[in-house]
Amino acid sequence: MCQVLPSRVVSVLDESEVEVELSDGRHVSASSILTPGLAIGEYVLVDRGMVIERLSAEEAQEIVEVYRQMAELLAADAL
Repeated sequence: MCQVLPSRVVSVLDESEVEVELSDGRHVSASSILTPGLAIGEYVLVDRGMVIERLSAEEAQEIVEVYRQMAELLAADAL
C-alpha cells in the first residue's frame, strides 16, 4: 500500500522540478510538471516522484492527523 503524505517545498530547482521535505525529514527532488508555479513553503502531495496536488497548510495538517489516528488504532488493535 502506498501512503501519499504531505511534503513541504524547500527549494524550486527549475520550472519543472522542486525539492521537498518528506515526513521523515529527508529531502528529495520531485517533478512539478503537473503543478507549475510552486513556491518554497507550499505543501504538496508527492507520488512516485511527481507532485500531484497542492495543499493548504490546514489540509496538510488534517491528512497527517488522520494518519496519526489510524496508526493509533492499528497499534491498539494489535494488543
